[in-house]
Amino acid sequence: MDQGLIEDIIQWDIYNWSKALPFWESSIDIKRHKKVLALGEREGGLSLWLSLKGLYVTCTDYKSFESTPLKLHVKHKVTHQINYAQADATKLDFEANSFDIVIFKSMVGALGTPNKQQLAFDEAYRVLKPGGILIYAENLKATKVHQWARNRFTSWGERWYYPSIKELIGYSKNFESFQYKTIGFLSPFGRSEKQRKALSKFDHFFAPIIPKSWKYILISIARK
Repeated sequence: MDQGLIEDIIQWDIYNWSKALPFWESSIDIKRHKKVLALGEREGGLSLWLSLKGLYVTCTDYKSFESTPLKLHVKHKVTHQINYAQADATKLDFEANSFDIVIFKSMVGALGTPNKQQLAFDEAYRVLKPGGILIYAENLKATKVHQWARNRFTSWGERWYYPSIKELIGYSKNFESFQYKTIGFLSPFGRSEKQRKALSKFDHFFAPIIPKSWKYILISIARK
C-alpha cells in the first residue's frame, strides 16, 4: 500500500497503528462483506480504507464532524461509498443485525468508564449480522509511565479511561470468537511523527521480550 495512503488512513504513530491493517486482512476476507459501520471516525481514516475496498460505509462520530473526513474522502474519490451520521457508540440508532462489519480505532478510552465501554461493545454486537465481525485497534492501560505521561502531556489524559488487556477481552464476551495481538511501547513518547517513527523501530526490535501488559495498543477481531 502506498505510504501516503497509509498515513491518511492511520494518521498518528503510523508505523505501529498501521500494523492493524495486515492483521485484519490476513484473518478475514474483507471483500466478502458489504455493509460497514465505522465508529469514532472524526478523521475518517478507517472509512477511507474500507471504502477503497469497495465496501459501503456509514461513517459516524459522537459530535458533528462531516466536514473533516469529507475532505479526505473527496481527495481519494470515495464519497459515493460513504454516508455520514452522528452516533453515540453506547446507544446506536441502527437496527439489530444490520451490518457486516463494525470498526473503530482509539475510541473506547474517550467513553470514560468501563460501563460505557462495555455498552459500546454490546451495541456493536447488537447491530452486527449473525457471523458479522467487530474489528478494532485500541489504546491500552500499559505501564505507570504511560499513564503518567498521558496525564502530564495530553489535555484528555485524565478524562479517558484506558482499559487493560483483560478488560478489553472481557468486553467481547458475547462474541463467538476473539483473537488479538498487542504492539507498541516506546513510540507514544515521541513528540512528533518523526520521533515516533524512530522509537517504533526500537518497539519492533524489542517486541519479543516486552511483556504484553506493557504495550499500549491492542488489535482485535471478534466474530458474532
